[in-house]
Amino acid sequence: MLAIRGLIRLVVYFFRTVRAWLNAIRSEKWPTAEAIVTADPAGFTVFADSTVEVPYTYRFQGELYTGLHEEPSFDGVGAKFMRRFAKGRRFVVRVNPAEPEVSIMRDRDQTDDIQERLEQNDETKDHGVVLQK
Repeated sequence: MLAIRGLIRLVVYFFRTVRAWLNAIRSEKWPTAEAIVTADPAGFTVFADSTVEVPYTYRFQGELYTGLHEEPSFDGVGAKFMRRFAKGRRFVVRVNPAEPEVSIMRDRDQTDDIQERLEQNDETKDHGVVLQK
């Protein structure tokens, strides 16, 4: 029974990871915005699905939005992710310009220093928060 549950967890993790990867590709050309984690991440496990949820806010074209990043968790990945995105941490999200309430956190957009990431982008800045590509 444990082997079956482990296999199911692995399959669920695989599909969630693929979905996140496809979302990251889809959002590659979306503009970026600075986001702030509004509460400590929480980890959840429902049967074979382990997830870390990170709530955040961001501004796009002067409007404030909220978001929730859901990170698939498997074999300790969640604990590391929770430490990395503690309350108050700043990070980069991609914002759908047609639907600014839709945002995606892409791992490859993140650095240890958000200001470094924002300054490296040579595109137009909107109040130092939103970068247009």
